[in-house]
Amino acid sequence: MTPKAGPEFEALAAELGRRIVDAGLRGLVLRFGDETRIVGVADRMPPAATLEAPLDELHAVLAGERDAEELRALRWIGNPEPYIALLSSA
Repeated sequence: MTPKAGPEFEALAAELGRRIVDAGLRGLVLRFGDETRIVGVADRMPPAATLEAPLDELHAVLAGERDAEELRALRWIGNPEPYIALLSSA
């Protein structure tokens, strides 16, 4: 059974979405198990990348607990570089 995202995860994801829009980037898909969240989508532009990880790892990423090297080591579909600075703790 896939763990369900709680309110703290949803709040962190929403905050990331705001930062993505403010930075002028296209959205990001967060995928954990069989669930997805699409954050930072504005002006009907489709997301530019996907980050796949277990829910607990995505929670740590959203909480700023990963540095740039750790972020690059995760499973990305698309170019992660525009998002690394927004997510990195370093």
